[in-house]
Amino acid sequence: MLSLKKLNTASVNGCILLVLATVQPVISAELPEEKPLWPEGARGNPIQYEKAEGTRANDPAPGSPSEKNRVFRNVSKATFSIHRPDPEKANGVGLVICPGGGYTDVWLDREGHDLALRLKEHGVTSLVLKYRTNTRGLNGARAFPWDTYLPEVVADAHQALRTLRLQADELRVDPKRIGICGFSAGGHLALSAVLHAAEADATARPDFAGLLYPWIGGPPLKDPAGVNFPPTFIMNAADDKLTPADKCTEYFLNLLKAGTSVELHIYNKGNHGFDLATGRAESAALWPDSFIAWLKDIGFAKN
Repeated sequence: MLSLKKLNTASVNGCILLVLATVQPVISAELPEEKPLWPEGARGNPIQYEKAEGTRANDPAPGSPSEKNRVFRNVSKATFSIHRPDPEKANGVGLVICPGGGYTDVWLDREGHDLALRLKEHGVTSLVLKYRTNTRGLNGARAFPWDTYLPEVVADAHQALRTLRLQADELRVDPKRIGICGFSAGGHLALSAVLHAAEADATARPDFAGLLYPWIGGPPLKDPAGVNFPPTFIMNAADDKLTPADKCTEYFLNLLKAGTSVELHIYNKGNHGFDLATGRAESAALWPDSFIAWLKDIGFAKN
């Protein structure tokens, strides 16, 4: 081992200059302020953990706009952050984004902020939701039974829609063009928000929905029969083994038969959890552009 005592001043200065010349700082995108979704606390909140909310930081996904990849668990207090486009780009569309994580975790950046930053360039105002989780313990068991947990997390989704709609004037968002989307378990949550929309007040009902490799075969979903679905966008990868694409095609056909305005994209490559797919799949990486084009086709995005 080289002793520091044997290094002279010239050697130290040379090392410092070498480091400064070769190491470039990583500058992450500045994210908007995180605020409590329920400022007064969720009424009678049964989602409580003995352990405090935990966070782990993974390496960012390739091409991540946020340059972050945080994962949250034991979430008992939902929060949100709002991404606002430049005023000259704002197109009046508002979107609640529900990240995935199997309801055990919330992958807030790679399936939340990254999409918001991408859509921001297209004029979309996005609310990224960190919803309450049903985190698994060391024994693999869920913290809460589904009949306790699901109504609470659906309430988070509805409250996020309500929050965005009640700030519509300030945010330059059309209150009649506010939707919800989600990845994986977040897709299950977005779908649940639609299925239970009639149980919420008008301010909490989505005008469109995006189901992004959604968990359709997971926790019990309300029967879609008789539900007035808004225009819906569905996408997945053919090689997704965790949330299989056939569930998406089946749901697409059911919505089509029901007269819903619905669009489906199944990409050849992507596997599960490909988020923006930058640097990992060529055709799947086009899906955000297809989503924007779809918003234009249904008359929601004007530019």
